[in-house]
Amino acid sequence: MRPTEQPAGGQPEGELQAAELRAELDELLRASRYASQRERRLNEAIRATPGRQRPDGELLRQLAQARTLREGLGARCLQLSDQLEALESRIRHRHQPQQPQQQHQHPQQQQQQQPAPQAPQPPRQHHQPPRHQAPPPPVRPDLGALTERITALHRAGSLAEATEVIDTAAARLTSADAALLVGMLARYGPTGGSLHLARSIARTAPDHSVAVLAELRELGLAEEAAEVFHAFWGYPAASVPGLLSALDQAGLAADSATLLWEWGSAPMPELTSLAACLQQHGRADDVRTLLRQAAGRSTADLAALATGLPPALATLLLGELAVLRPPAEVVGLATALDGAGNSELYAQLLAALLADEARHRTTLAALRTAGLPTRPPAAPRSRWGRR
Repeated sequence: MRPTEQPAGGQPEGELQAAELRAELDELLRASRYASQRERRLNEAIRATPGRQRPDGELLRQLAQARTLREGLGARCLQLSDQLEALESRIRHRHQPQQPQQQHQHPQQQQQQQPAPQAPQPPRQHHQPPRHQAPPPPVRPDLGALTERITALHRAGSLAEATEVIDTAAARLTSADAALLVGMLARYGPTGGSLHLARSIARTAPDHSVAVLAELRELGLAEEAAEVFHAFWGYPAASVPGLLSALDQAGLAADSATLLWEWGSAPMPELTSLAACLQQHGRADDVRTLLRQAAGRSTADLAALATGLPPALATLLLGELAVLRPPAEVVGLATALDGAGNSELYAQLLAALLADEARHRTTLAALRTAGLPTRPPAAPRSRWGRR
């Protein structure tokens, strides 16, 4: 037996080290649970802030420290767990039955079994794979120092540099840290700093900005959360499907409905582009909601919208208009379509009315009074139809 494997106490050195690692891991797990409980209590205290009052800045600082501690302890627990697993694996390998038989062989027998001498090889332990260790925990930003830096730059008149620092923080911080920095700027930073950070966050990836929105609401930062949400209205049409998907996954379907209601009053080119993008991404319910919101616009807008939409969406819009708009307004739309030579769109509107003729009897009568056709044009007959 090698002398390094048996300390004076009689317990093998590897097993003693494993026991020490287990004890340290138990202590870290208890500390991690305590940090999680403290973080939960601080979150509850912040959410209990009455009305639109900003949460206490000291609570925000303590919450940031608690999160940093919990994440650091969690990373250290993973690292110790990997070390313990590697150590126990080596202990099991050491106690395999083949090794004692080889150790008790006579030195001459070992020399006879070994091949001819070769070039010197490095010690055996150098050939063993390195221990698998978890990477060190990421360095958490000092949000208090970041707040002081932004404030100092603002006071010194370096507004461009302060803006750059805020925009960088919006892009690089996690959603939880970004929300905490918003709270600290609202409490200690320059006027408007927290709102600028909120707008910068809204320009990041939809998943990130939606996560920060949820964090801001948990912290009771209603004004900054509203700033993020209002900035969503300026998203280009191509980004809206991803934003709506992120809101749905975060359980914020009511916000999706509100945004569609707002976009229903967007300029015609943007509204047409948005409806087409939603259709391409398979969000049929959102397309229907959007067109229902647009159904309340003026007759001229609706005629332009129906003309600019893809055929399938134009048919859907005209069907919604036939149901939602009163007879006089439907007649006005029909007159605009017929007068502009959009006979195909007029035929689609008429088909929507005739699909439930009893329900739309008043509208059809108003069309006849206006001198507009109330029956689809007959298909042309072939000259070979009669002999």
